[in-house]
Amino acid sequence: MKIFSSIIVLVFCSNLHFAMASESPWTLWKKNSTQSVSYRPAITDGYINKELIEIRAKTIVYSNISGFIAFLLDVNNTPNWLVNASESKVIKQYSAKENSFYIKLTQLWPFRPRILMLNSTYWQNDDLSVEIALVDVKPTLFADYILSHMSDSNDYLQVKTHSAHWKITPTWSEDEGTMITIDYIFIADGRGDTPKWFADHLALKSIWKSMRNIKRQLPENKWQQQQVKGITELPTIPLHKSDFE
Repeated sequence: MKIFSSIIVLVFCSNLHFAMASESPWTLWKKNSTQSVSYRPAITDGYINKELIEIRAKTIVYSNISGFIAFLLDVNNTPNWLVNASESKVIKQYSAKENSFYIKLTQLWPFRPRILMLNSTYWQNDDLSVEIALVDVKPTLFADYILSHMSDSNDYLQVKTHSAHWKITPTWSEDEGTMITIDYIFIADGRGDTPKWFADHLALKSIWKSMRNIKRQLPENKWQQQQVKGITELPTIPLHKSDFE
């Protein structure tokens, strides 16, 4: 009976530990009038991972939804906005809304360069917001692609992505026009022997600069003039009751 009671207490404490961790408040790292980066303890496998942090980056950009999706899916353009990215290519296209791709990250002395291999899937919600989920590709796909396409694969450490999620929310007003709020939350492990304080600082600084690059580049016409099939944009002209009579 005592053993059973101990198990119940252990399960309760474990669940309480997870609940408290998941509700941890965000700590603001940097902010300006249109952009912010925050962090909090990371939860992996249901427990606080003391080696990692969860990062949240937000910004507001003059853009429509299709423009952002086209911008993000253009992997050849990734090195132009993602800090430290040197190369990105699609590995496999499953559908218009799902693909697998890799990103090579440049070497930072004295550490080895990194590589991410991710599967990306996006969908649009009833409120017209768009969400994009990123997960590591399956180990078999990673191994097959590395062996057949990358002769320099041994030079790279694979980044472990525990979670990564974009949410794009559109807004429109007569004063501001069409805008989107970009909310990106992720937990990633760069692995290797990089000191935690340095890895955390580098991740926060890199995502701040990357979001700033998105804000500067995304409003360009080459993105805003694109229309992604299946995406519904927020109406830019308010609807009135008389429109339906």
